[in-house]
Amino acid sequence: MTGLGVGLTHVPGAETLLEACADLLEVVEIEPQTLWRALPDGTTGSDEETLRRLSDLPGARLLHGVGNPVGGCRPPDPRQTALVGELAERLRAPWVSEHLAFNRTGRDGEGFRTGFMLPPRQTPEGVRRAVASVRAMADALPVPLAVEIGANYLRPRADELPDGRFVAGVAEGADCGLLLDLHNVLANERNGRASVDRLLDELPLDRVWEVHLAGGFEHRGYWLDAHSGLPDEELLALAERVLPRLPALRAVLFEVTGSAVPYLDPGAVRDLLVRVREQWRPPPAAGPFAPTRVPRVRPPADEPGAGPDPEEWEYALGALAIGREADGPLARELAADPAIALLRELVAELRASQLAGTLTHTIRLLLLTLGETGVRALLDDYTRSRPPEPFATEEAEAFAAHLRRTRPRVPWLTDVLELDLGLLRVRLDDVPRTVRLGTDPNDLLAALGAGRLPVAPKRGEFLVRLTA
Repeated sequence: MTGLGVGLTHVPGAETLLEACADLLEVVEIEPQTLWRALPDGTTGSDEETLRRLSDLPGARLLHGVGNPVGGCRPPDPRQTALVGELAERLRAPWVSEHLAFNRTGRDGEGFRTGFMLPPRQTPEGVRRAVASVRAMADALPVPLAVEIGANYLRPRADELPDGRFVAGVAEGADCGLLLDLHNVLANERNGRASVDRLLDELPLDRVWEVHLAGGFEHRGYWLDAHSGLPDEELLALAERVLPRLPALRAVLFEVTGSAVPYLDPGAVRDLLVRVREQWRPPPAAGPFAPTRVPRVRPPADEPGAGPDPEEWEYALGALAIGREADGPLARELAADPAIALLRELVAELRASQLAGTLTHTIRLLLLTLGETGVRALLDDYTRSRPPEPFATEEAEAFAAHLRRTRPRVPWLTDVLELDLGLLRVRLDDVPRTVRLGTDPNDLLAALGAGRLPVAPKRGEFLVRLTA
């Protein structure tokens, strides 16, 4: 068992960056949901080719969940938890981590996903509900669980616990570890929530096993936790000050989105890894990972505790975030928070980027025909009519059904959509498929690949066999 150390998170598209830094990597963290595919038979499969490539990299492996959070009233999805557990054993991960947030809610028998990690209700009852959720996942895993302190764009409330006290209550109540994302907590401070120093004073620092570093940018008056580039100097100075205070720390990871990887200078990323390694080194490995914590007795967090209960909070916030109408005093109060408009934008952008990555030719055809404004209106109509899906592939199928139902005036749309869906399904299960088209696919793909509309493409009956 390695003592872990400094490394990178893996996201689709990051392979070249991992290869450029391979000699410096002591640990690579994998986001399992990015490797999963919803298969046509209703099961979930993994991208085995990517897993094989990751297995060839040096260092240890960690798993960081990005779609099955443990901060809300609804327990984590047991199917996803089981898949994470299987992968943890396969990769010999010493622990796994998930977000202290929620992304599923509902009422009156109707549930929906938000497509985005949202902050839970920070009250004593919220602590109790989150503890139950964390324990549900931890009890089902073969390795220990750490929870991540998330970004929160909402204004602080008088009827909630301070950020650090809430997290401490959950970690100690569930007896789990902590993933301290320093960019998250710095973004929270910049956006008007608790200062980093106050948060650290309230946290049980002996429970921090892992730290994340990332970059962001300013947008609409908020500092976004966008993972869009390298950490800035303020964050690096914060890391230099905080890392020595974490006695149980075993891993420090640089986290970035796949869309930002092409804009990163591999040399600058290497410099970052070297700098962090000079600031902090893990203790020598002494057998399997076995977290030790200092016992403490913390007074119960009895106040504040009035106001809306966690389930009411999650339904109102979740509905507003995906653009639904929500009634009641809490919904009206939350709707007045400027962060709601930001959350709606972030959810919509995430869903649009998923569609652009799965239905590439279809989205390009729509943009060339309808323009950006027309496509935005089409996407807004779709997202209002249907909540987010758990997987990008399921989002693609749902949007395709929406296009068939609404039938926008876009030439060749049916054929291009069939091509995209066929290619997507072949990638999912590696089974060749034949699609029937009314337009020459070579003419369609050549034009769209060049960023222009087809000009008089051949019409007829074309049977196209698609292979991986």
